[in-house]
Amino acid sequence: MQQLKPKPTVSQTKQAVFVHTDLRLLCIHVFVRRDSIRRPLQAPYDGPFLVLKRSDKLFKVNVNGKPSTISIDRMKPAFIPNTDSDISPVQQNYHSIQQQRQTFIKLVLAVLFNSDYFVSSR
Repeated sequence: MQQLKPKPTVSQTKQAVFVHTDLRLLCIHVFVRRDSIRRPLQAPYDGPFLVLKRSDKLFKVNVNGKPSTISIDRMKPAFIPNTDSDISPVQQNYHSIQQQRQTFIKLVLAVLFNSDYFVSSR
């Protein structure tokens, strides 16, 4: 009994929070997690909000016209399509869709199978 020793205690540290890689470098807009009790069908994130300034752990974000400092742990990058481009969306009519469909069917039917791989049923 004298040789028995207590087991060493385990550190009760907080688990690391996942931080998206694009959040630190690329994103211009972010979603901010709502840390309160939500009503049914209420979104877990608010936003997107414009990023004004970044640091390692805190971001300064424009929330409703006012700069607000928010921890990176509560953020998720917002990928918003670029609406400033002059490229107009491609318009496809019925004939071009039918032509693409026929080309796809021809490609599928053009696949040839080698007869050496088939097992005869004799």
